[in-house]
Amino acid sequence: MDKTLKFIFLTLILLCVLFADFIISPESLPPNAKEFLQKNFNAQIGIVQVDKNNYEVYLSDGTELEFDMDGSWREIESKFNPLNFNILPPILADIIKNNYPNATMLEIKKKINYYKIQLNNGLKVIIDFNGTILHQEFDD
Repeated sequence: MDKTLKFIFLTLILLCVLFADFIISPESLPPNAKEFLQKNFNAQIGIVQVDKNNYEVYLSDGTELEFDMDGSWREIESKFNPLNFNILPPILADIIKNNYPNATMLEIKKKINYYKIQLNNGLKVIIDFNGTILHQEFDD
């Protein structure tokens, strides 16, 4: 193998290692992420993956969470169990519960200035941090 080909091969391996997800122990999560999980979920932590930008946590009940490197949550998705309204700020939880009384939350994404919430009735709601519903649509 010539030197150029070896260099390219080693560079590709190094890039794969640098950008790969690594499995870590749950104890390695930032303290606020561990506290959030203990407060809001009864399921055990199955797997924790980390890459250069975030932590991905998979719980034993099928719930998946994504945390920033500082431990603040970004996304939560539950495939089987409704998410607890306590995850949202109280004013937003009340608005969702009052406007959609028979619905439960299955997915929450926290963006820069709003939340995107997927309800079990197929409705996707975008609500800002002040409680204004910006958009709602049924998911296809």
